[in-house]
Amino acid sequence: MRFIIVFLLASSALIHSVHASASGTINFTEIMPPEFEFCGKEVARGSTEYDALWGWFNNNTTGWYESTREYELELVYTSATMRVNLMKTRVIVRYAGAGSVGQVVKAAKTAGFTRLCNK
Repeated sequence: MRFIIVFLLASSALIHSVHASASGTINFTEIMPPEFEFCGKEVARGSTEYDALWGWFNNNTTGWYESTREYELELVYTSATMRVNLMKTRVIVRYAGAGSVGQVVKAAKTAGFTRLCNK
């Protein structure tokens, strides 16, 4: 019985530390897929649209928080493993990893991406 309690406490601590590290600071440039669908076309590394998202993620690694809320889709980068929903005042990222799907949100202005879609 004591072993089970210790195991459950250790498992709970491990799960809590994973969730704690999943919020706050995240560098999505390290897990971005090699291409996305954006505004009806495929964009890959080296394209203006892909590199704009990479640069934005590189400059916005802090301030992320976990959320289970459903958001209306606005301007979206989509791949098999990641969806980046660019709203006027926030960015929502759903990503798959290690057998689960997470969603994090960051308050941010995203007006520059609208110009990329209208090219």
